[in-house]
Amino acid sequence: MLKKITRLALYVAVTAPLFILPQANAEQVKTLSNINNEHVLITPTETTAFDLSHSSISRDASLMPLNINTANELELTALPGIGKYKAVQIIQWRERNGEFRTITDLVRVNGIGKVTVTKLVGKISVTDL
Repeated sequence: MLKKITRLALYVAVTAPLFILPQANAEQVKTLSNINNEHVLITPTETTAFDLSHSSISRDASLMPLNINTANELELTALPGIGKYKAVQIIQWRERNGEFRTITDLVRVNGIGKVTVTKLVGKISVTDL
């Protein structure tokens, strides 16, 4: 009888991810082995909602420069030397004056100097690539 239960537990553990219950998130299903070498299937009842509205999820900063003409505050604060205050200043300058034509135009933003712009070379752009 124990072998049948173990086989059933193994079958369920292997095939369950194919037939996930509606309340379980497929990435969260885990199979664990307890001390008796039986398999236990763990499925959380609450799903975790991910906020996919931030484009930083789909953008790898190490591969693509950030377009400072379209970047939001969260994306700008991910840049070295740019905190919340400077990010807001960049957005406000952009709204008042229009798009940046070159990355060196950033020195026109209050609080951003040549040193900051130099650190950002290669990490920012004024166009989408």
